[in-house]
This record gives sequence, structure tokens and C-alpha cells, in this order.
Amino acid sequence: MSALITLRSLCVARLGGGDALRICLFTPTFLPSLGGAELAGDRILRGLQARGHDVQVLCQDHGDPVGLPYPVTRYHRPPAQHLWPEILSRHIGRAFRKRPFDVMLAFYGYPTGYAAARVKSKLGFKLVVSARGADLYPNFHSLKKPRVKAVIRAGYRGADRIISLSDWIDGRLREVAGPDLPPIDRVLNGIDLEAFDVGLEAAKDIDRPFELEPGRFVLHLARVGPVKRQELAVQAVGRVVDRFREAGMKYVFVGQGETLEGLRQRVKTMGIGDVVHFLGRQVGEQKYWLLRHASSFVTTSREEGMPNAVIEAIAAGLPVLASDIEPHRELLGLTQSGWTFRYPDADDLAAQLVRLLNEDLTGYRQAARAGRRCFDLNTMIDGYERSLGRAIGTD
Repeated sequence: MSALITLRSLCVARLGGGDALRICLFTPTFLPSLGGAELAGDRILRGLQARGHDVQVLCQDHGDPVGLPYPVTRYHRPPAQHLWPEILSRHIGRAFRKRPFDVMLAFYGYPTGYAAARVKSKLGFKLVVSARGADLYPNFHSLKKPRVKAVIRAGYRGADRIISLSDWIDGRLREVAGPDLPPIDRVLNGIDLEAFDVGLEAAKDIDRPFELEPGRFVLHLARVGPVKRQELAVQAVGRVVDRFREAGMKYVFVGQGETLEGLRQRVKTMGIGDVVHFLGRQVGEQKYWLLRHASSFVTTSREEGMPNAVIEAIAAGLPVLASDIEPHRELLGLTQSGWTFRYPDADDLAAQLVRLLNEDLTGYRQAARAGRRCFDLNTMIDGYERSLGRAIGTD
């Protein structure tokens, strides 16, 4: 039977530590690639290292970032990985012989969890698989490839413990991998709220980096791609663009990705470029400036595990309008910091954008500031530390 930690209990209880562990994070991609999983992995490792654990990373070769405080071993992604995910087990063996570890934390069941499960007994380490969502999405692009469904199932079933980010992921685990799973621990994504507040405060004093008036724009921050469904927002804004103009408001997309140029062309064709702005990828003080000065936050994703962009918006005190997928409903139900639109209904999104422009959002801002404590970094580190310790029997 799964050992679930309830969502709300994580907001008020810390999950203590244990003995020093040797931990290897095994993840398909890592820094300098940027995404929710990459940033979460770095936060987790830094937090565990600060508590005295020995940490390292095994990941695909995407270049070497400067300044990481732990060792990173990289490998080239093998061809036809879906047909022969066992090849990745060789890289695990090499990393283990070079720098032995007690427990491997694998992001995803496919292909990393599966490859680790095949060799964990032989090499003598325990395995915790973090179910982050991507390989559990109903529309996961690799599901049509041979072997992938079976590999996902085996990857999760072969773990000693599983870490889940949300109720939705719990349900998908059982749908995809069956009911007879290893124990499941619930750990929400977290951010360093103290450092986040320092960044927000510093952004108050920088020169305005964009041609935007503070408080006069809606922020849409996400990687630009098919899963994030930014085209829905473009459609919706186009239907109520006159209301945006009357209110003197802009709609701002932040992020890069494969569908960005198509969106730019569509906005140009629709003649709404005076309202819709594309700022590309923004980091550091520019990103903090946007989070500090936006009026509200919108996300139109069709699938998420536990979206870091929404967590950051809540942490910044922004009211959130989100697609009504389960992870969004879960976050907004926990914090009461916004509401949803009927996905993928562009007409309903347009109506909710008008509500966003017309309604007094003070209550949602207050709820966001109160609810953000659920996403404290130390609570996340506590959860991973506890689960890893349980896997090897020290907790």
C-alpha cells in the first residue's frame, strides 16, 4: 500500500533528516538546459549537500555550466533509446565505479528509472524514482514508440520508493504502472522564498527594462511549445483585444521554444501587436521585475506535473488564471490564489481574461502571499531527504 503524505500536511510539517548519504541524481537533461526539472534537480542537490550529503549527477551531455558545487558525469544520448534503454545501465555502472553511491534518485521512470532498476541489485544501491509528470502525460510523444509503455511501467515498479508531486501524478502512476507499486511519498516542488524575496525587492530599484508600465500587463511565462498551448491565449486576447486597449493593458509572453515564431506571425496577422508582446527568455533581475510588476499571471498548459512557473507566480503574490487541468486545480485549491478556465475553450478563456481585467484581485493577491509557504525550499529538501533515507533504511 502506498505511504502517501497529504498535500496540506506538507505546508505545516517538516520531514526531518537522517544519516549522511551518498546520492546520485540520474536525469535525462540537466543544467545548462533550463526547465522545471533541471532547476528542481539543482535545488534538491544543493539543499542535500548543505545538509552534509555527498551528491553527484549523471545526465546527458548538454554542455557544462560553470560553478556547480558538485560533480557531473555526462553521456551522449544513445540512438534508438526507446528500443534499447538498457544501454543507459552501462553509464550507471561507470559512474558507480568512479564514485560509488548509496542511493540513486532518478527523475522519471522512462528511461532513467528503468535503467537504474536493472542494475541496482547488482551494484548494491537503492533507487528512488521522482515521478515528475512528463513520461506520464497521456500525450507523451514517445508512447507510440515500441517498448516505451512497458519500460515506463517497469521503471516505476522497479523502484524502492517513488516521489510524487501531486494527486494527478498519483492517479497516473496507477493507471500506467498498475496498483502494486512501491511506497509513494508526496513532496511538493519548492523554491527558496527568502532568496526569491530578495530578488523581487532588488527589482524594485532597477531601471525599467521593458516598455511596460508596472501593474499594466498580464504575464504568461512558460517555455513556448505545443504542451503549453500559448496559441489559446493569442486566440482569446484577439477576441477581447478592445477591452485590453480600453484598460490600457498588455498581454506579455515570456519564454522561448519551437512555436514562438509561429505565434509572432499570428499576432502580426491578427493586428494585435500593440497589445501582445513577446519578450523571449528572461532570467535574473529582468524576470524578477516582470514577476514583481505584473497585474496577474496566466497559464494555458494542457499537461503539467507540478508547474514551477505557477509556484513562482504565487510566491510573487500574483493572481493566477489557469487551464483547468488537475495539477492547476490542485495548486489553486491549496492556495485559493486564482481560478481556472475551461480548457481548451478559447471563448471561455477570453471571458475569464475580461474578468481578470475587471475584477478587484486584492483577495487573490493576499491568498497567494499566504499560501506560498507551502512551497518552501526546506520543506522540499526535507521530503527528498526523508524518502531517500527510507529507501536505504536509515529513516
